[in-house]
Amino acid sequence: MARKTKYKKPHFRIAIVGEGETEWYYFTHMKLYEKFSFKIEPSLPKHSDFKTIIKTARTKRDQGYDLVFCVLDLDRILTNSTEKKGYFREKSKKVPNKGIVFIESMPCIELWFYLHFLKTYSNKIYKNYNEIKCELIKHIQYYDKTESFLKKINLYELLIKKGDYRLANSFATKMNEEKKKSDNEIFNFTKINELISQIKSIDK
Repeated sequence: MARKTKYKKPHFRIAIVGEGETEWYYFTHMKLYEKFSFKIEPSLPKHSDFKTIIKTARTKRDQGYDLVFCVLDLDRILTNSTEKKGYFREKSKKVPNKGIVFIESMPCIELWFYLHFLKTYSNKIYKNYNEIKCELIKHIQYYDKTESFLKKINLYELLIKKGDYRLANSFATKMNEEKKKSDNEIFNFTKINELISQIKSIDK
């Protein structure tokens, strides 16, 4: 029996705009592994600054993509007062950002990867990529945020098979709930799980 699809018109298109090779490889591998019945286009802007990323997301929206995700790491943004002020000003613009879903991680997307290997919940704070990398490398040998490394592995499949997606999702959900109640600007959280859940719900 053929699967029923809901809330999806023919040729449904999703754009995921990230800031680097890590996001591009991860979401490309996700698309291939999950075999979604609609088009997903991971996009890698020429520059990784938040202005270029948001501008690219708006362009994808204007090109007719049905759903556009803007994926950003906050560690660098929050450490620079000028950049932080500029980012939140751009993010708050409702009309220019209509149809765009902001997916943030603090400190970075690697927090989401690391959650796949945790056995019990922890809200330990990691301030930047280097700190979370020290934890992640214990589970993914030689992990590095470089194209030469990312080309060697299927990151999405590795996390699914070697880690625990169910626990990672529950930990990320709990972090997001605690983040809303915290006044600590660098409280760790990630919304990558919300992006994946939203995409999977479209394919049901």
